[in-house]
Amino acid sequence: MITRRQFLAGSAGAFAALSGLSLFSQYGLINSIAKSIPILLYHRVGPEGDPLTITISRFQQDMETLSQENYTPLSLTQLKRHMLSPNEPLPAKPIVLTFDDGYLDNYTNAFPVLQKYSMKASFEIITGMVGEPNRMTIPQIREMEAAGMDFGSHTVTHRPLGELTYKEATTELIKSKADLEQIIGKPVDFIAYPCGSYTSETVNIARQAGYVGGLSTHDGFALIKDAMAIRRIPIFHCDRSISYVMFRKGFLPFIFS
Repeated sequence: MITRRQFLAGSAGAFAALSGLSLFSQYGLINSIAKSIPILLYHRVGPEGDPLTITISRFQQDMETLSQENYTPLSLTQLKRHMLSPNEPLPAKPIVLTFDDGYLDNYTNAFPVLQKYSMKASFEIITGMVGEPNRMTIPQIREMEAAGMDFGSHTVTHRPLGELTYKEATTELIKSKADLEQIIGKPVDFIAYPCGSYTSETVNIARQAGYVGGLSTHDGFALIKDAMAIRRIPIFHCDRSISYVMFRKGFLPFIFS
């Protein structure tokens, strides 16, 4: 039985060729993948109507595959602990599941599937839209939190933070954090930047507001080198199976045990 690092060491050349990552040395690629945590970015689960929506059956297949391949979903609390103490051991196959925007189908469609496969996920909420049509309500958020789900901020209005004034960005970051903390009764440590928009000023405001991590929309390995610009792997309706998506990013779920 081989470890992920051992397998990568034996197949780095083939992987580099398949991935088109010739600019990376084999050792650097192996080291990066071995130390990274895949963080998946979902939005909606339901009838396909746009690139950000995947079907319920597809999402169930994703969770079944991750479960069968012994991936362990980390909570945001566990991710925070790892960021603060990176030398502490993690499960053999850690993964983080995130959902942006707080759509109602996250509760009606994704939540039951997550429970079926004993998976935990984090939901980044636009607090100013809570309870609006097609968005989760406060009781639903609290029910999910009580069942082991995590929540992070996605600002108040979902405006691109990098395009706002200092005052506007400060209000978006501080108010959304306070409002969500009041809903779930626990600290909110992560901000997901709307539209992936942020600047160095945004990051400074977020840190001052008390966030310890920022979830970006940059695609790639989540190495947690920059806690305020964590990369994620977006999942689109046009994607093939989760195993293929993971393979393309360097995580080979059908190989490692």
